[in-house]
Amino acid sequence: MTLEIDTLNALTSQTLTDIEITMVEGLIMSNDQNTYIPVLAKEVPTLENGGIVQKDDGTIEMTWNLQEGVKWHDGEPFTSADVCFTLDFIQSEAGQAVYNQTDYLGITECQMPDDKTVVFVWDKPAGNYATLFDTILPKHMLEGQDILTYDAYNRSPLGTGPFKFAEWKPGEYVRVVKNPDYWRGADFPKLDEIVFSFIPDPNTRLNGLKAGEFDIGQILPNQVKEVQDLAGYKVVSVPSNRWVIFETNLFNERAKTLFSDPNVRKALFHAIDRQAIVDGLMEGTVQLANSGISPTSPYHNPDVPAYEYDPAKAAQMLDEAGWAVGADGIREKDGEKLSFTIMNRSSRPERTAVAQAIQAMLKEVGVEVTFEDLESAAWLEKWLSKEWEAIIGGWIIPADPSLTGLYACEGSNNFTGFCNPELDAAMEASDATFDFKDRKPLMDKVQTILAEEGRELPIYYNSLPYVMRENFQGFKGSGTNLGSFWNSYEWDLGN
Repeated sequence: MTLEIDTLNALTSQTLTDIEITMVEGLIMSNDQNTYIPVLAKEVPTLENGGIVQKDDGTIEMTWNLQEGVKWHDGEPFTSADVCFTLDFIQSEAGQAVYNQTDYLGITECQMPDDKTVVFVWDKPAGNYATLFDTILPKHMLEGQDILTYDAYNRSPLGTGPFKFAEWKPGEYVRVVKNPDYWRGADFPKLDEIVFSFIPDPNTRLNGLKAGEFDIGQILPNQVKEVQDLAGYKVVSVPSNRWVIFETNLFNERAKTLFSDPNVRKALFHAIDRQAIVDGLMEGTVQLANSGISPTSPYHNPDVPAYEYDPAKAAQMLDEAGWAVGADGIREKDGEKLSFTIMNRSSRPERTAVAQAIQAMLKEVGVEVTFEDLESAAWLEKWLSKEWEAIIGGWIIPADPSLTGLYACEGSNNFTGFCNPELDAAMEASDATFDFKDRKPLMDKVQTILAEEGRELPIYYNSLPYVMRENFQGFKGSGTNLGSFWNSYEWDLGN
């Protein structure tokens, strides 16, 4: 693993939940086809199968029928009460720690006709409903507890999944072991245990794979050449819903002074040679991005405005915005220098390399960039505090590409302070329709507005290279936010 997990509570973790989803399950999961499949639910409700009913008052009744015979790892039955308990937590004040809390707030009631049926009442249609409830909490364990601080769950979760928690050795690994009573039957899971080793340094991780110490591991795109012919191993590259961005902030006064003018942001974008980053730094293993929705999605808009590399245009735009080159070569305006700090995370050396390239490119047009390098925990804390000026960041989104939580004025993951009511209206309209043909033009508009306002600069769509033993079977890599461990119950090392 690229870093140590912060918590084993999949709802509140600020990192990807590869480890957790081997132990905990939800109503749904996204698969390797960028679509949603039922897990603890028998099927995903739709208008066509009668699971979604639109009422005359505009509300929605959505019925989820649950799998029979599912038990928590302690033997207690999984029921509809667990689902409603999970919703209550997510919608509570403490649930603000859930990365997509905003998406759940349209549910006004959680009804339990019986132990194996849940009915959600929505105040209006919610187009991304199938992305929700990827994790269900055990009511009998957590009721009455402060879930955010309850280490009996957060460090040793109780789930219904194919593997059970066994051990967490801080700084080294988490170990999970086979659940002998898994509800899918005696044939699953096929593995006896999985050990997740924490190795933040990508070179150490690469060398460990080369030395045969691991059965599977993720490497950086620009390390693929080194393991392409590694004896006994194969490389599987997974197209990802993750895109890497250069992002600025308006939440603090210094950043607001520098970046409030959209023409300044756009000038900076024109000064950055993204193709050189893709072809040079990333060795052509990633794809240039102009939008937050990747070409693997039917919602991708290929016609959004693109910021072509044009340093002469960038310089002209900065001149017109009143930022004149000073005696030291750095632009100034009203006594302020056009100088800002990019906050780098030590566990993301490839992003630090992108930051260094951007630093050199912006220097050519009279913009000074400095760095603040932080360990992962410190970086995360400062990012959440909103007291930063710029980052090389990235998002990974669900198979259903609602962007509201990231970019709405009150979005739960909007840490930049940008706010555009027109954008909010388009996103909310998209979220409130079930039909693809109605939703697609709205999502096209969302992507166009984001590009036109120069809110952030998409740089590339990531690929996720995994190195695994040649006899590793059943791996079906997924590029969604729920990761590639969704079918770990099918994994096998063969003979």
